[in-house]
Amino acid sequence: MKKYYRLPVFTLVAALALMTLGVTSCKDHIAEEYQKTEQKDMLSDFLQKNEDFSLFARMVEKAGKMDLFSTYGTYTCFAPTNAAVNSYLASIGASSVEEISNEECDTLVSTMTIATSAMALSDLRGITFMEENNMLGRALKLEEVPMTINTEFGEEEVSTFIINGTGKVIYELANDTVLNGFVHPVDGMVRASSDLLPDVIKKDPTLTIWSQCLMLTGLNNDMVRRKDESYNYHDFEELEGLYHSDNHNNWCWVPRTRNYGYTAFCVPDEVLKHYSEYEDVSYGKNINSWEDLYDYACTVYPEGAGESYYSKTASALKDPRNPLHKLMAYHVLDRRGVYEKLYTNCTILRTLINPTEWYPTMSPLSTLKVECVYPNNEFHEDSEQTSLDNQPGVVYLNHIYDPRRPNLYERGAMVYKDVVEEMRNDQNCENGVYYYIDRLIDYGQDTRDHVFNARMRMDLYTFWPELMNNDIRTMQTNLLNDATDSKTTACKNYIFPNGYLDNVESSNDGDFIYQGARNYYWSYEGDEFNLRSDQGLYDMTFRLPPVPDGQYQIRLGFALIPSRGIGQFYVDGQPVGIPLDMRSTGWADKTGWQKLLVNDNTSKYMENAEQNKKDLHNQGWYHGPASVRCININNSSPLKDQDLTLSNSHPFCNIANTIRRVIYTGHLSGDKIHTIRIRSVWSEGGAELMFDYIELVPKSVYGVDAVGVGEDDL
Repeated sequence: MKKYYRLPVFTLVAALALMTLGVTSCKDHIAEEYQKTEQKDMLSDFLQKNEDFSLFARMVEKAGKMDLFSTYGTYTCFAPTNAAVNSYLASIGASSVEEISNEECDTLVSTMTIATSAMALSDLRGITFMEENNMLGRALKLEEVPMTINTEFGEEEVSTFIINGTGKVIYELANDTVLNGFVHPVDGMVRASSDLLPDVIKKDPTLTIWSQCLMLTGLNNDMVRRKDESYNYHDFEELEGLYHSDNHNNWCWVPRTRNYGYTAFCVPDEVLKHYSEYEDVSYGKNINSWEDLYDYACTVYPEGAGESYYSKTASALKDPRNPLHKLMAYHVLDRRGVYEKLYTNCTILRTLINPTEWYPTMSPLSTLKVECVYPNNEFHEDSEQTSLDNQPGVVYLNHIYDPRRPNLYERGAMVYKDVVEEMRNDQNCENGVYYYIDRLIDYGQDTRDHVFNARMRMDLYTFWPELMNNDIRTMQTNLLNDATDSKTTACKNYIFPNGYLDNVESSNDGDFIYQGARNYYWSYEGDEFNLRSDQGLYDMTFRLPPVPDGQYQIRLGFALIPSRGIGQFYVDGQPVGIPLDMRSTGWADKTGWQKLLVNDNTSKYMENAEQNKKDLHNQGWYHGPASVRCININNSSPLKDQDLTLSNSHPFCNIANTIRRVIYTGHLSGDKIHTIRIRSVWSEGGAELMFDYIELVPKSVYGVDAVGVGEDDL
């Protein structure tokens, strides 16, 4: 049955009225200062009329995309000059474009073109991978190149960019606008690797030990999936339609692809061969071979010593319980994580806390912490590097520093954005991406005791790799007046067919919907999941990420809204607590909720804040996090993540609707998979349940008595 909601005529008329006023994405609008051409052409006309791009135009024709480029849309095209195309042809031993197959032309043209956003050169500053994927579904790698130009007002410092390590934007010709986007001429062919991730790593001359260990453990064969060929979105198009949530009516799309991907964090030979020399490493030997790395792994994972799988034999090394196998697999995620998308700044005030995510790894029953460490908050040690390429924020793996609990400190591993020069074109390859890190990481006892002795706040998008592998979870979009009744492509919402998400069991009656990230929503990291049904019935079970053995609270973060429903939660198949009512009607009066801070732009607490927290905790409720904030929707212009401040946003701890509920308190085993099930109890009129984020909180954090260091409110 087709599931959509027909809106009254007056709603559609209002939407059309908004469209006539020019309500568009901030990136779809082409600033007047960039408009060079007097008479605007389509991208197709630009390529066909400009002799300097005649060879690329021929490639577009052979790729069968000229008609596409003649339609209205939002394109960003890195068009190679004829000189660039001729240089590429010479490098492959061809004398003309006619000697290249239509398929190869399609790959090259798709690599150099983004079909979802029109971006000026200034939009590319300060990022490593482009926010929007190209037509192959990959994020283009950027290398910013500062330069000085002469203007009528004197010298000016500007930047151009090298794309994928192979094509440099010609600054003087950049920002040429066409009716359907931007053209940025480049002096070299922008190419993308067609190799799989293990093959790319094997070619990297700095990773000889690492690539050998991937082969010996058989992990190279576990990173070869590219695409689920059995998935065809046309089979599920009837699910698409307008989805009503509170006062929003947003179009929901079915995912177009079901691709697979991987992220590998690799330690270069040079780091391993000097490993004992680092002050923060308590290992007394350097690592010069795979045997040395195996010996190191045994110190981290002593469990199982003496068993048949605990040896250096060919068959033992391929056993997931083998220490070297566990160490190597822990460095791999089953999702493509380009640098800035490993975390998000959306709704997170970086002057208060570091953005953090938690991902399951390819080592069974293990989780990895990814934290972007910033210089302007207290959660970093003074000697740590907190900026790269003059940009604040450095990604660390398994890092923990809390000035209130300094005994837990772990530096972890720093993630570098770039790889060696000759591999830059291949770093983001067909089915994944890899990075250098400067320390080994593990899920050994010390890591579990320190790094995971913390509140683990997990955005639901991290539970399912399909979101990152298919570019469903994009960067935040701050469209304050986006036309919610239209098929917007600027910030898509998705509805998932049954079976699309791994490790999810759902009744056929329920719709599981993802709302894209907007930084003015009452949603952690701007996005959220909703579960609803036309029939008023839904039943869904999903897996929790693994955690070390111990006592925990499981909390659900969500927004109380009048249109929500009531659901019963289960942990490992057993019902927990009474059904959770997600409606906001009278909730604050019933619980006695009061805001924590005197006002939104201060850290000063209300006089009775501590007592109010205790009262709520006794009822199983927690205020929303103080570090998570939604922007003031009354701002005159949309705000980007880096513009978030105390003065232009509202903290969740001062909003009664943004709340956390304890749904389970008890033991979680470190050697089994745990599940959460939600079953509808009341859902009249299509009332929905909201899943925003889960907190897994060990008793060492939530159960501290009056003499200890209690859990912070961030």
